[in-house]
Amino acid sequence: MAETSNTCCAEETNIRAHASLTDARLQTQASSLLVTHVNKVELDDELVSIDQYVLTDLAHAVMLTRTGIFDSLHGQNIVKALLSLRAGDTASMLASKPEVGTLGLQIENYLEHELGPRGRDIQRARSRIDQKATNWRLINRASLTEVIRGLVALGSQILATAERYAGALMPGYTHLQHSQPTTIDHYLNAHYWSVSRNLSRLFDAYDRLNLSSLGGAAYSGTSWPIDRTATAHYLGFDRPVYNARDAGFAALDMGAELAGVLAATLSGISRLASDLNYWSSSEVGLVRIHSSLCGTSSMMPQKRNPMVLERIRGLAGSAVGWSASQLGVMHTATSTDVDQSYIHNLLPSQCFETVGAISLLREVIATVEFDLPAMQKSAGQHWSTASAVADALVASHGMSFRHAHESVAQLVASHERAGVCSDDLRADLITDPALKAYSQSQVQEILDPNNFVASRISSGGTSVEARDQLAAIAKADLLEMEDKLQHRIDHVERGLKQLLQDAQSIATHSL
Repeated sequence: MAETSNTCCAEETNIRAHASLTDARLQTQASSLLVTHVNKVELDDELVSIDQYVLTDLAHAVMLTRTGIFDSLHGQNIVKALLSLRAGDTASMLASKPEVGTLGLQIENYLEHELGPRGRDIQRARSRIDQKATNWRLINRASLTEVIRGLVALGSQILATAERYAGALMPGYTHLQHSQPTTIDHYLNAHYWSVSRNLSRLFDAYDRLNLSSLGGAAYSGTSWPIDRTATAHYLGFDRPVYNARDAGFAALDMGAELAGVLAATLSGISRLASDLNYWSSSEVGLVRIHSSLCGTSSMMPQKRNPMVLERIRGLAGSAVGWSASQLGVMHTATSTDVDQSYIHNLLPSQCFETVGAISLLREVIATVEFDLPAMQKSAGQHWSTASAVADALVASHGMSFRHAHESVAQLVASHERAGVCSDDLRADLITDPALKAYSQSQVQEILDPNNFVASRISSGGTSVEARDQLAAIAKADLLEMEDKLQHRIDHVERGLKQLLQDAQSIATHSL
């Protein structure tokens, strides 16, 4: 099937320079409305990803040359032109003729300009369907890699800050009410596991994304003896998509998955941002966000607003709709319509915004000031250690926990009615005989928040041993996440390095 080097296409002289793809079939110029509101919109989105488009073409051209589908001279000319395009500042040139079409066609137009009509042979043995799907995968892979990189860095910062404040008491909340005391490191460790779960989701989505569509052609594959495994390797993919039809738009349900994982990631970090936002309020005052991450009021000079936390919370709310919009377009998935192209172009900017939110929170965690005396004081207030008294009654008197729970609840209620806090326990307000068996100092010792935290010895609890174990497990998990990320980066870099080596070999080979 290799073409001979002296092939001369008579039709070439009849093809005018820079012909539009649609000229032969539609025999009319594209509407200016189509050019403005379709071609140019897509092209503007794609111009930030020129390198990915050129690499896809380069991998295809190198493969066609090495398999003999292109003769040596023809393949060399196309490869050299693509390498030249990649080395230059070509965005303005590729954007100058939106009537030609989107970026893939702009590059084809460039090759025709450089090599004559045979430059358009870059499209042999492929379709825009598999070409564009491959480009989307490359673009989204690069964007997703940055999200993962940012989230790994956030996880590392959370654990570093947790270690810095290890053992420092703080109040725990449920329903925005005091629940039980904890420590800053235990609290932050819990948020690390949210980061870890979202990293796992991102890696899973990455692995489903990192498959090569190239060679699927329009629908049924191609009659040319292409090597899809070679192009997959060159572009850093794990393997080709198995089914030729699935290699095109039909498999791009990945957009909905990626958008959903981004939303879950933002939801996870928003929960931490929401806590910090609440704790930084004037009424609570447990933390202070660094001044460089705050704004102020144009009217009220005293204001110190934690704007970055509000940005994270707002973006997390907006992201809920990202996956829904992707799913809304997937109704076309059986016919490879172009609807999906308009929604997939949104993913890189959504990844960028997600990376921004992650980076903001990482900086907040790195610079936040915890008011340790205020946290220590608040940790034991509002009867937050009352469940320890119930546990003591069960252990010492053999009563059921529900009975003990009711007894302590009555103790709390009687003191609240009298306006007495847990620090000022009064014997005359204790009615349960089992509780009366304890001295006031014994009850105060049980209620002490430091003792409470130290007594939570179960796996995952707040005792020193349990917290040390949690920290060690989290550090090991973070190392695993870092290794997973580096493995994927190295895999991509090895493939691209091989592609560029083989391309240079073809370009410089003496024929």
